[in-house]
Amino acid sequence: MNFLQDHVSFTLMLFIPFYWIFGWITGTYTLLLIQTLIILTGGWYVYKLVAFKTSQRLLSILALIQYLFIYGRWTMFGADCNFAIIASSMIPVLLYHFEKKAYSFMFLMLLFVLITREDMALWTFFIGLFLFIQNYKDTEHRKVSLAVMALSVIYFITVFKVIIPSLETDSIKYSLFNYSSLGHDPREAFLYILSHPLKTIKLLFINTTGNPFYDHLKLEFYYIYLLCGGFLLFYRPAYLLLFIPILAKKMLNDEPLRWSSDTYYSVEFISMLPYAVFLILSEIKKKYFKVALIIVVCAGTVFITIYKLSKHKDSSVFWLESKHAFYKSKFYRADFDIREAYQQINLIPSEAIVSATGTIVPHLAWRPKIYNFPKVLDADYIVVFTDRDTYPIDQIQFDAELKPYLNNNKWKIIADDFPLLILKKRTNLD
Repeated sequence: MNFLQDHVSFTLMLFIPFYWIFGWITGTYTLLLIQTLIILTGGWYVYKLVAFKTSQRLLSILALIQYLFIYGRWTMFGADCNFAIIASSMIPVLLYHFEKKAYSFMFLMLLFVLITREDMALWTFFIGLFLFIQNYKDTEHRKVSLAVMALSVIYFITVFKVIIPSLETDSIKYSLFNYSSLGHDPREAFLYILSHPLKTIKLLFINTTGNPFYDHLKLEFYYIYLLCGGFLLFYRPAYLLLFIPILAKKMLNDEPLRWSSDTYYSVEFISMLPYAVFLILSEIKKKYFKVALIIVVCAGTVFITIYKLSKHKDSSVFWLESKHAFYKSKFYRADFDIREAYQQINLIPSEAIVSATGTIVPHLAWRPKIYNFPKVLDADYIVVFTDRDTYPIDQIQFDAELKPYLNNNKWKIIADDFPLLILKKRTNLD
């Protein structure tokens, strides 16, 4: 498939020039560095937004600290450069310029969020609805919030009714609408939610896979973010509008990975929760009650972050020590010779067609063709780590896929330095 057949996202194309400008310094980390800069920008605007709305410096600083250090921020770093991370980090920028009535820049940010991922329009519609309710008495704000809602609806319909169908072929269909409990497409899902509201609410809490191994995932997510201040949303229910669509997108999905708090699929929540929580706290009039709640929120955030950053037997389903345990020394040390691996990989000609495992692909990607193993097709080289990073298949399947190439006379091993293995397709000269 081509890139847009996976995600209808145009933002990545905007970043391509930065690779050519900075790639000689930043190399394969260029996109991650851009993403980190965007995350920090989002944090800065959370600070500015809370400061502008409350004029309380302490609350602004605490909101920024929570944005940067809440548990989901750490688990987010276990992923690659990701559209949800980028888009959600720009929402505080959008909100700040809305509040400042800098509407031209606000609409530019709205466009950026919309084109970053095909499903963001659903979220921005609810954001517009929230802004409409919160600013109903302000004629100018009210009109702009209605425009946000209208543009979100138009873009959502355009993507799912025009762009996605035009990109599909007989063999490649859009595969990211994984909501079989609701229907086969957004229209069926919308109608199901309207006609079965109680069943839909129930689905937000239950394990739909039938595998008891995942029974606790949804409830674990709720208690984590309730402890981080989410309970305050019920004090000002209008703020729930900011979270309803991303909660539904997360919990109604078929895939347990998305329900988990141990992956980047919490990133929308952690980008918005500090903004909502500390604005709600600013509205509390009773000083001692307000101070007590601030302590509860800060203590809850610190406790749950520290607690969840360690592995818990039988409950940490998607927690990976190699990705999350930054406080351990081995987190910073590879268990193989990186320099030797680079030397071996760099021997592969730049024009050769390669099939490689996930963490190797970025280091070899700038060539006419490259595949993610086990797809090999017309590849000249197979470059894999044999004991890790087997996505999109598990280790057993990976071993089964690799074995025929090891036993095939058409391929020869040119590097076998565990865990790195490089095979080259034999030619007439071999």
